[in-house]
Amino acid sequence: MAAPPLTFISRYNLCSHIKTHLQSSTSISINPSTKSTYTHDDNDSLRKQPIFPGAIAIDTKDISTSINQTGQTAPANALLGKPSKSKCKHGYAQVYSLDPMPSNKYGMDRLNSGLIKLTCPLLVNAIDVMEDDKFMNEINDKLIADSEDNELVECMNDAHKVHAETRKELIFGDDNSNSIEESDNYKLLISKLGERGAKYFIDAGVAGANPLSKKLDIKCLHAWLGDYLTRVDTIAEHPIGDMIVNELEKRGIDISGTEDCHAICSGCSADTSTSVQIPIPRNRQRKKRRQIQLNDKE
Repeated sequence: MAAPPLTFISRYNLCSHIKTHLQSSTSISINPSTKSTYTHDDNDSLRKQPIFPGAIAIDTKDISTSINQTGQTAPANALLGKPSKSKCKHGYAQVYSLDPMPSNKYGMDRLNSGLIKLTCPLLVNAIDVMEDDKFMNEINDKLIADSEDNELVECMNDAHKVHAETRKELIFGDDNSNSIEESDNYKLLISKLGERGAKYFIDAGVAGANPLSKKLDIKCLHAWLGDYLTRVDTIAEHPIGDMIVNELEKRGIDISGTEDCHAICSGCSADTSTSVQIPIPRNRQRKKRRQIQLNDKE
């Protein structure tokens, strides 16, 4: 089913909710186990609107929540929005939409090819296991089968279009240049990624999927679950998300959370017993697993 027309909000029209909460220079206390803080100054308050479909503005507590959930401070500067309706029984955001070209007082030091970051520790850990169990292959096999008339393919194409159009609006929405190629942001992208990389970046789909790729591959379960959680209440169907949620349920994972999982999001896990742990970044996890495999062979 085709995605509904996108209604975009002008890129730099500040939401009063964000402006009120993010102009403070006060540091935010976070999970003691991560031993880190995130400080806002006046320059950090100028954030773009959370124009990703289905998203609403973040507030100060969302920044500390995302750091508690992930144990990472760097992504906090890129947070723009969260789902308008949280499916978490404790009321915490489980996913955030990101600014593709965030800036801070040090300048733009990172780019985000993906616009969605799944942060709920319970769900991230569960999806890690599903990826290790090759569940992506099951979805990809269904994508390939009968691809001429396949609701999963239609869902994928619609979502890629939403992500590409949203990214362009975030990057170029208020630019008065005659063309994207003449804009300052595009020139900045070229300086960082090269001409081909800049083109791929602005046209990328879910999880930064290559817009020219003919391969039917969902690439990242985390991103697709995040897309589902953000947009599911704004669209009629999301069969890829449904497949992921159904598999989670088969594995005994309730997407609304457990009774004690909120201890991570609140930053109280050091003082409260919980069965949920802060996820290990996938690149580190894979490196560690590979080292264990090599050690076993010796």
